[in-house]
Amino acid sequence: MVSLVLPDLSTTFLVAAILPVIVGFIVGVIVKSALKIGIAIAVLILILIALGIITPDQVLKPLLSVLKSGSSLGPYAQRVAGYLPYSSLTFIIGLAVGFWKG
Repeated sequence: MVSLVLPDLSTTFLVAAILPVIVGFIVGVIVKSALKIGIAIAVLILILIALGIITPDQVLKPLLSVLKSGSSLGPYAQRVAGYLPYSSLTFIIGLAVGFWKG
């Protein structure tokens, strides 16, 4: 027979369970805000191109230069992502709540 053992509700356990939720919530809010800003910038650029104020070439050249330099930012992004507990269920729950409600 399998016995179910409840975890001790010590301070260490509570912090270990709640901290990934808080970090996930903050990351979810940041991702949602970044997506909103990105969409607003894309719409603004499309409007400016449609009105003839800027040309697509003026947008693509800086964008391509950023994408070319992005390969040098890869190790930095991997190091930052290594700090996030993205394999934790509580982090994913916090991320979803932060993205949805934030």
